[in-house]
Amino acid sequence: TNQNKVRQAVRRFAKANGSDKYLNNDDKVKVKFLDDGSIQVTASGDYPTSLMRIVGFNSLPLKAFAESKRAEAGAEISLVLDVTGSMQGAKIDALKVAAADFVTETTKPNANKPDAVRLSIVPYNQYVNVGMANRNASWIDVPADYTQTKSETKDWPTYSNPHNCRTESTSWWNDGVQQFGTREVCDYDVDNVNETRTWTEEHKWYGCAGSREYPWNVRDGRPNLDIPGLLNTWCPNEITPLTSDAAQLKGNIGALNASGNTYIPAGLIWGWRTLSSDVPYTEGLSYADADAKGVTKHLVLMTDGENVTSKSAGSGYHNGWDPAAGDSTTAELCTNSKDAGIIIHAIAFDVTDANTKSMLQACASGTNYYDAGDSTALASAFDAIAGKINQIALSK
Repeated sequence: TNQNKVRQAVRRFAKANGSDKYLNNDDKVKVKFLDDGSIQVTASGDYPTSLMRIVGFNSLPLKAFAESKRAEAGAEISLVLDVTGSMQGAKIDALKVAAADFVTETTKPNANKPDAVRLSIVPYNQYVNVGMANRNASWIDVPADYTQTKSETKDWPTYSNPHNCRTESTSWWNDGVQQFGTREVCDYDVDNVNETRTWTEEHKWYGCAGSREYPWNVRDGRPNLDIPGLLNTWCPNEITPLTSDAAQLKGNIGALNASGNTYIPAGLIWGWRTLSSDVPYTEGLSYADADAKGVTKHLVLMTDGENVTSKSAGSGYHNGWDPAAGDSTTAELCTNSKDAGIIIHAIAFDVTDANTKSMLQACASGTNYYDAGDSTALASAFDAIAGKINQIALSK
């Protein structure tokens, strides 16, 4: 817990300053946590004398007191989380635990100031989900849903005599959310029949957003170019805007599903947008107000792999297969968001590609890059980031 870590830090401080042999147990060093977020440390002990022994004083009482308080200005944090197909299984489970613990660690110290720290969650794969409630928002251009009737004459296969039936795992999409289950699968005898077949296709919007044209795909703010909403495109769980509601944040983290390809810029741009005061999301403080109030803005970018896709030329889709272009867009987004005042923390979770690691390291602000090779290291990385954001400032 945070309290145990503080106690350990106090012990390390005493030892580093040569006082450990005099302050070597919990009775000598007492740490008290107050309801207002303050931490009081009292140290007492007996210091052996040398010259004063001549006059009968073998030791002198040693006592010190300090009080520190967590910086009260607060923070706005966006968790930009990779939920691509490679995260399925144990990896997504580890991410859920680490991210939920992060929420606890960053919000618990402010239990009496519930709005001091607010977080957003941006799950991403090839796209992000801005929520179907935003269909008619001023900042997005979503085509109308429509149906299309098609027909084709050809040799259509027909199937008969089912055999070798077995149960297999499968997945399907329900209103933009991937569901998992099982189905019965059989082998069949196949014959061809020439005929005309007619069918109806539905084209629907499931909350998925694409990219504007350059340079607005790497910039925040709203020019006269709306963000494209993409029909018949699958995307992850909906973005959670900035909130201090820890229960809501952890509930939404627990509901995450993993599927799809990786396009890191999709997560980066929307993580940045959730920290902004401008549309599409307006929950964040303006940069001027944040500076005046001492509120810091943080983006925690986590991925388990390299860019697979890129923005398609002339459209809002991310259906290009140019990883180098995806990397270039990622790097430009990192630079632009840091220039705007965002502090970036980057986590490479079980990433094997050296170029991606270098890109993430360059993306991070200062030393805020973490190479997490397994689930334990992932948890440690989130814990370290929470510790940096929760730094305490000496007040007395």
